Amino acid sequence: MNRFIFATLLALSLNACTHAAPEPGLADKLVNAALPWQDQPFRVGKAEQCMNWTREVLVAACGERFRMLETQAPWDKHLLGADDKLLPEHADSLAADEFGQKIENPAQLQAGDLVFFKNTYGNWAEGVITHVGIALGDGTYIHRMTSNQGLVKIEPVPVEDFAAGIRLNDTLCQ
Repeated sequence: MNRFIFATLLALSLNACTHAAPEPGLADKLVNAALPWQDQPFRVGKAEQCMNWTREVLVAACGERFRMLETQAPWDKHLLGADDKLLPEHADSLAADEFGQKIENPAQLQAGDLVFFKNTYGNWAEGVITHVGIALGDGTYIHRMTSNQGLVKIEPVPVEDFAAGIRLNDTLCQ
């Protein structure tokens, strides 16, 4: 092998070693943690588990910090009753500007965005966030269905129920 070819191959291999693939971003981590759940059960027989499933995905992707992270100022707070408690298992518990960029148009959702829906069940004031899932970026999202069947499904984003999305700050992910 002549010296020029050897030097070129050596330089290319050294360059490949020092320029590893970038660490996946928060969006990739969320989607990769969510997709294996497709068509799998999550807490069968227990209703209202969408945020608990979403938190499981967030914890798997980004660590324990997401287990109890919650806002005291969700976007829908003005619609809640005086006795309504703000809790981590509520769909609106991460629906706040403090966690990232609010997405108000469902067409602007990207893979990894949390997507919130209003008035999907219950007797709540118009506009109260009652469901959450994770956008997949192609007009679909993955979520734990509210029904007691408890299956995680990929479905089109129901724009008629869309409240907002949030593109979480990468700094939230460890």
